[in-house]
Amino acid sequence: MLMIFVSRLKAILALKNSVALLIVITLFMISGCSPHKGAGNWKADTKNSHNINMINISFEGNADFYSENKEESIRRCFWSAVAENTMNMQCVYSENTDNTVIYQFVVIEKGHAKLSLDDQLIAEFTLQKPEKEATFW
Repeated sequence: MLMIFVSRLKAILALKNSVALLIVITLFMISGCSPHKGAGNWKADTKNSHNINMINISFEGNADFYSENKEESIRRCFWSAVAENTMNMQCVYSENTDNTVIYQFVVIEKGHAKLSLDDQLIAEFTLQKPEKEATFW
């Protein structure tokens, strides 16, 4: 009878350890899913030679470039994080999807970033606040 009790106690302890391990792994995975500093809606501080007025960078790895005179995006991009504050954006032109360009987007300080192409500065951008704050209630 004592052996049955001990084996059941071991099974319960093993289950508790498994649940604790699962919780730790889940918390670790969730903490790794924070958005990149570059995610958000960015507006150009000044006009630039590439006619990029706004950049919308989504958390999912996509970005769209907009010009002042067009409602549709002028470039569609996929971005990848290079560092905590830097991302590379592989973009295609809306009017010619065979033309690919790789930009570098660097957050230089909170709310400010710069866009470069081949180490040449294109423009500096300011992060725009959302029109409506997210609420859960």
